[in-house]
Amino acid sequence: MAVGRLRYGWRGLVALGLQLLLCHAPALAKSECAGCHAEQVAQWQQSHHAKAMLPATKENVAAQFDGSATRYNGRDFRFVATAAGYQVQISIGESAEIYPVDYTFGVYPLQQYLARLPQGRYQALPVAWDTRPKEEGGQRWFALESDLDWDHPGFTWNTSCAECHSTRLEKNFDAQTRIFNTRFDEINVSCEACHGDSSGHLQWLESGQPNTGGAGFAASLGERGQWQWLEDSPIARRDFPPTGAQLSSCAQCHSRRQSVGKWHPQSPVFDHAMPTLITPPHYFADGQIRDEVFVLGSFLQSRMHAAGVVCSNCHEPHTAALRADGDGVCTQCHKAEEFAARKHHQHQPESVNCVDCHMPATTYMGVDPRRDHRFGVPDPEFSAALGSPDPCRTCHAKAGAEFLSQRLPGLPGASAMQARHFARALTKTMSPGDLHRIDSGYFPPIREASLLSRLSPAAESEREVLLGKLAHDSPLVRAAAVRQLFPLAPAERWRLLQPMLSETNRAVRMELAPVLAGAVPDKVDAQTRKLLSRLFKEYETLMLANLDSPQMASNFANYRAAQGKDAETLALYRRAIELDSEFLYPYLQIAALRRDHADEREWLERARAVDPQSGEAAYQLGLYHIRQKDYGSALRELAQAVDMAPRRSDFTYTYAVALENAGELDKAIAILRRLESVGDASDRSRDLLLRYLLKAGREADAQALLQTWLAAEPANTTAQTWARWLHNRP
Repeated sequence: MAVGRLRYGWRGLVALGLQLLLCHAPALAKSECAGCHAEQVAQWQQSHHAKAMLPATKENVAAQFDGSATRYNGRDFRFVATAAGYQVQISIGESAEIYPVDYTFGVYPLQQYLARLPQGRYQALPVAWDTRPKEEGGQRWFALESDLDWDHPGFTWNTSCAECHSTRLEKNFDAQTRIFNTRFDEINVSCEACHGDSSGHLQWLESGQPNTGGAGFAASLGERGQWQWLEDSPIARRDFPPTGAQLSSCAQCHSRRQSVGKWHPQSPVFDHAMPTLITPPHYFADGQIRDEVFVLGSFLQSRMHAAGVVCSNCHEPHTAALRADGDGVCTQCHKAEEFAARKHHQHQPESVNCVDCHMPATTYMGVDPRRDHRFGVPDPEFSAALGSPDPCRTCHAKAGAEFLSQRLPGLPGASAMQARHFARALTKTMSPGDLHRIDSGYFPPIREASLLSRLSPAAESEREVLLGKLAHDSPLVRAAAVRQLFPLAPAERWRLLQPMLSETNRAVRMELAPVLAGAVPDKVDAQTRKLLSRLFKEYETLMLANLDSPQMASNFANYRAAQGKDAETLALYRRAIELDSEFLYPYLQIAALRRDHADEREWLERARAVDPQSGEAAYQLGLYHIRQKDYGSALRELAQAVDMAPRRSDFTYTYAVALENAGELDKAIAILRRLESVGDASDRSRDLLLRYLLKAGREADAQALLQTWLAAEPANTTAQTWARWLHNRP
């Protein structure tokens, strides 16, 4: 899922029409693979991949379709088995709709079911069967915890689920007819889902199996590598780094991401996937998992990834099970006598496992615990201050953070210190030290990219960091830097980013296209025009294929708005609202398009009705009332916006200006100081606070603020200008 609280209201459709989900002939079926790879196929058959999606038959359905009902968001879901097959009856009061259940989805610790809707659409039902043993609380129907309606696009199989549960899937959504014609080669996650097209392998077999790399496949996934124990080192070291083919293959699905293109075995991971950055609400500020993020983002933060560890070092690739029990996986590379010992973990031998401290689990979907692949170090006092989970408290819930920290000798080490620095830079005012660490490569690329999202090109020191990152080795970092330059004037964007038109990485290009959309000058040379045409066509193709998503429809609308195509922009925002009537963003964007028209306020009020707790809706209403010269209403709306989002410096700045204009200078100073106290002041808000302190005759307070500012940011040009002015004034 993307951002915000998303919902969708189904408009009374019932399950009529033919099933439109079809398979087309695969290049090589798993049954053919078994002829030479019987052991691997037998292992795979026991895996969750093999059971990712299957026809709803007696053999595959784990649940009891016995007419029992479970309630989800005001609706009763009743599951029944009939002569025609499995069905779900969804009712509110006496009104019920019946949908065929055609497929199972997943297997353990829960199994969901896909209901067939009109127009080729399937919904993953938010009432699932708990497949755990009864003594563990399983063998029951239960409702997932979500505020999404059951027919929201977030639960639409074609839109949100399909590509990771079947092999070589083609969504085939027609934006004009709103019909899905989704197809796949194999219903589940089969051989080609990971290894890629097998036609080259068949040719290799037919040509006598020549001694070529990859046995005819485009790339080899055998990347466990060679590891050596160096003298006096308790941790094994890899001889040569992996190529990245295995990570790219696994990251197709084991990541929370925006898909930016089709995967193939030779494509680097960021040519097909842009992972969600390490920012709230998806992660805690120290990088721990919070929302359902599916491994990759955590792993890219880890020292394991930096050391060359790949998925198959720990997981057998065909069963997907761990290669050993207990600490056996870890002691492949970490000497047991050094790490699985009391001197390291301060516990009795065999009373605790490595994963208990370094890979704490978070339970998702009610019953599914998943471990954090950040491989972090417990830091009790810092976790308590930050509000992030502390693995120590899983067992020592009543112990104080200070006591727990004292039991961990050597804390904080290098890993914990990096997490502390990252959290500080992510949540506090960016300091020169933070900027230096970002600029120097101190953080892993995914953390560096995440911190770039906090930088503004309006601040000179931050702008210099962003510009330097445009040439970074990591596509993640380059893409983040491009994204942050959007607020610049069009001509400046063009000057800075035009040299990147030959960018080779797809994820970066998909960030570059919308940033340049409204910045292209009227006259460019033929070669530049050709590069632009290719870039924009690539972006538009991606958007058009995904207009079943309200977020993608809104992204495409932003792109068209930058190009000045207002009619298409409006239609796309309306499309997003049709898909998700409680998605706030398009309401606000339509209001902006309709500025100074009779229906502007109507759209703003509709936005407030969608999310009454939205500071953005209140803020935009405040600005509307200012333009109408209704200053009393403006002050009330702006006050509400600041109360709802006290850390938004733009809200506070505007409210302070409005207060001062209304003769409430002391109150304006107070709210600007509050912004300063929570660490979210900007150059702009500090400049305003200095002006107001001097206007109020509080020169000592102004001098103290300026000295604090200069101490934190001695090279800040705005602060330096103030220092010179105060020193030189009469």
